[in-house]
Amino acid sequence: MLSTKKFEQWLKAQEQIIVRYRQVEKSEVLAEYNSLKQVVESAVFQAKKTELTTTIYADTQEGKTMAEYKKLRKTSSVFFYRLFKKEAWKEKENVAQYLALAEQIQTPEFKQSNAFWKNKKRWFTTPESQQEKRYDALVKHADIVFYFQHTEQEIANLEAYKMAWAAEFETASLSDEWQTGFLYPSKELKANHSHVSEQQAYTQGKNTHISASVLSIQTKKQKTTAPAWHPTKGMIMHPFAYTSDVWHTAEAVAPKVGVLQAKVHLSGKAKHVICLTTAGAKKSLRILPADKQVKDAIYTLVWNEKEAVNYVNDVEVARSKNPLAGEALHLLMRSYLPKNVKGTGKMEIDWIRIYQN
Repeated sequence: MLSTKKFEQWLKAQEQIIVRYRQVEKSEVLAEYNSLKQVVESAVFQAKKTELTTTIYADTQEGKTMAEYKKLRKTSSVFFYRLFKKEAWKEKENVAQYLALAEQIQTPEFKQSNAFWKNKKRWFTTPESQQEKRYDALVKHADIVFYFQHTEQEIANLEAYKMAWAAEFETASLSDEWQTGFLYPSKELKANHSHVSEQQAYTQGKNTHISASVLSIQTKKQKTTAPAWHPTKGMIMHPFAYTSDVWHTAEAVAPKVGVLQAKVHLSGKAKHVICLTTAGAKKSLRILPADKQVKDAIYTLVWNEKEAVNYVNDVEVARSKNPLAGEALHLLMRSYLPKNVKGTGKMEIDWIRIYQN
């Protein structure tokens, strides 16, 4: 599992990947690479390279011409002609051929062609070789390597997620988007209350603080009497030994399909909840799995109309059906103490972000 720091670096890297991919996509270096790739991989180019790198000099027309010239030079008629320079001997068959070849091999065109084919490294003297050399360099170019490590579909998938909502906690108190208590369909119902099945009273924000862009909800040992919901008696005043806080976003902030992420630090014995839910609903999509909570992590909830998947940093820890498919979802965050748990605790949140696909 990646550490929180490394996972945040990974998240930032995904954004940088998108930017760099699109930059390279429009770059001159990629255009040059694609152009050269088409040339170098063409049948014409490869045929020429094969010819120039595998052809034996002796099998070329120039090689055969030089071999014939040397052979004629060794014949007796040519030997005596060269020795005595008798004009009449020019008409002899071998001498005539020799003289014709001697004239041919002295032409600039033949000398150039012969030197080319005689050179075993002739391929490297060609413009095509320089094209190939440049292409090979581009294949190793950092931008080209990066570009082909990714696919258009991968980048498009990353780009598909747009920030829909975020809480970065950069002000001294929570914004007006947040309200204390639970959200109910009717405004007549009491939002700020606790439950008799739990040990903490909710303080309407007194246990919530923001410092250095980190929101903290603290569960304290503190005796108080507060409104609490009783399953048979309804809303009653009830004594509590602990206090904490509960908050919700009054408006639906989450799309029907999306990703919820939060960077969270948990401590103490208290239990903690960050979830998506609906007004008055008993069901929710929890980003902090009840049995998979760790001290420091970036928690991720990916949901669609069929299922919800939980990740702790980069590791999938839970997968379930989505009981709120198609609903307008708002955020709820709180800390609490079940009846069988004794102790205090704190939930610190660096940020919460929702992405829409």
